[in-house]
Amino acid sequence: MAGSVRSRSLERTAKRKGGDPTSTAPAVTKSNGARAASPAWRRINAPTELVFLTVFAAATRFAGITYPHAIVFDEVYFRECALRYLEGSYFFDLHPPLGKLLLAGWAKLFGVTTAPQSTDPAVVLRILPALAGTALVAVFYLFLRELTASRRVATFGAALLLLDNAILVESRFILIDSMLLLFGLGALTLYMASWRRTGRAHWILLASSAVLAGMAASTKLTGLTAIGVIGLVWLVRTLGNRVSWRRALPQAGILLFIPALVYVSVFAIHFSLLPHSGPGDAFMSEQFQSTLIGNPHYNAAAQMSFTDKFIELNKAMHSYELSLNNSKHPYSSSWLSWPLLKRPVYYWTGTTSTGARGYIYLQGNPLIWWGLLAGVVVVAVGWLRRPELFKRHVGPMALLGLAWVANFLPFATIVRPMFLYHYFFAFMFCLAAVSIGLGLLAGWMTDDTKGWRFTSWRSAALYWGIIGVALGSFLFFAPISYGLPLSDSGLSARIWLDSWR
Repeated sequence: MAGSVRSRSLERTAKRKGGDPTSTAPAVTKSNGARAASPAWRRINAPTELVFLTVFAAATRFAGITYPHAIVFDEVYFRECALRYLEGSYFFDLHPPLGKLLLAGWAKLFGVTTAPQSTDPAVVLRILPALAGTALVAVFYLFLRELTASRRVATFGAALLLLDNAILVESRFILIDSMLLLFGLGALTLYMASWRRTGRAHWILLASSAVLAGMAASTKLTGLTAIGVIGLVWLVRTLGNRVSWRRALPQAGILLFIPALVYVSVFAIHFSLLPHSGPGDAFMSEQFQSTLIGNPHYNAAAQMSFTDKFIELNKAMHSYELSLNNSKHPYSSSWLSWPLLKRPVYYWTGTTSTGARGYIYLQGNPLIWWGLLAGVVVVAVGWLRRPELFKRHVGPMALLGLAWVANFLPFATIVRPMFLYHYFFAFMFCLAAVSIGLGLLAGWMTDDTKGWRFTSWRSAALYWGIIGVALGSFLFFAPISYGLPLSDSGLSARIWLDSWR
């Protein structure tokens, strides 16, 4: 990705041949012109490191996925909502429906028959969030590549994301945040990819980005930040590059209309699958209840338009969120404390197969989270002392700063209980910025044609040393990520702060 003559020549050659300009690996062919046998990822131009990152992400997310065979933390809500779609009984939830709809589709695909009210954890539903968590690591690599990062820096950032215990835990249960993160990050990645494409490819990528942005907002309303960031970047690029209105207006239409269409369509599916009375009736008006079969107010002749239902449910969601302002939760935390990893979330405790006690915490890898704080300082000081290193990367760093602000500072206005997982989007953007900044300062952003050779042994030692320390910390905290047997002293050894208890 560096601006050497050789890399530009390779990019021009790749474009003429219709190949991927980010890939420098030539096709391997036999002497007679036929393509030689090669691994599948080479045939689709997937970098080797991306394949390994994806494999390791899958291994960590799927290991022991059926354990514990119990309902863990907020699985109680998302599992029940997904299963209510299968029986058609109306429910109410604070968040938009897409995440639960996807889980319901997964349940239907695998023939889940357990009742929403049962104690069966329906662990097969955990596979979908785990798939999203696996894909998130791969997309983060691609996101960094679109942000001008070299393959080495993209691998560095994705490896640290893979080794974060909090995002690991959130990806292993019937929760919707891994899908939310995947949709939001995927939307930004595809939007940036559309910048360097023309013709049909540009419009396909732009529309795909808009679809994913709509899916993020349709999973949780915090996903609206993906649309906001994309919109602001589009505005800056449009004005800065003086894009013709003939091109700008269709782009704006796609970025506004498609996410809105996705959001509205998700609610249409939601209503169509829930025709019967259920536990969510009480949150709705008597008129709404009159359309639900089995409700005391049900009237077969009752009429209520989709628009009226859509508006009423979104108002009810907002009202319910406001009603939480005075509530308390023992594991909630202040937004300012999230970067400091001050308060994890206690997800589960129980007896393991050996008879010992197991514990699961939504707890970040502290050496990564605290290391990012140090990394921000190092990058800021390095930028001040060596501004020439950052000159060609101001745009990507500004985008990451904007994305971090958009996904962190708005929480200052929210007074209802909030939790560590609300910081995940901002955490990823901070990780991306520090990865690129350290890459520039340490010489890791060199031309990819040089492969994995480092500029010096110190540069290599820093790179592998950070990853090694992160891996060691990940393994140390793994028992409280997977619920492995722990003695009282073993648990205490992993409670580094009193606020973690």
